[in-house]
Amino acid sequence: MNPPLDPAEYRKLIELAYLGEWLINSHHDNDFQDEAATATVQRLLAGARDMDVDDVDQDAETNNYYLMPEWVDRLYDRYILDYDDHVFWDELTERLAQRDLARERGVSMDEISRDEDVAQLRPIEERYRRELEEHGVERLELGSDF
Repeated sequence: MNPPLDPAEYRKLIELAYLGEWLINSHHDNDFQDEAATATVQRLLAGARDMDVDDVDQDAETNNYYLMPEWVDRLYDRYILDYDDHVFWDELTERLAQRDLARERGVSMDEISRDEDVAQLRPIEERYRRELEEHGVERLELGSDF
């Protein structure tokens, strides 16, 4: 690589690639994996020993490289949990706001545009955001026909 990376930078590059590949593939089953992303991570992991990165091993049966479980656990605890948490709450507030605005207008949710209706959506989202920060999902209810 030009410029060459030191072991700490290479380790960070592995983390970035691992997390990117996780983002792309973790929610898909094996039939819908992005093989190019997986292959790129494998290439980086294959070079780990040459870069004095010890927390990588190779499976004897598949010859695939993998991060040691302790490293994966640290990445999961430090980045993935936080990411999932933020995405969940943001999506929930946005979708509830879209639903409410669609009901108010008497249209389907598909007719609500995040870009065009942002001025109307923001106050509704903020109301949900405050509610969810204060009470979580404790006060959310599904209709009686659920």
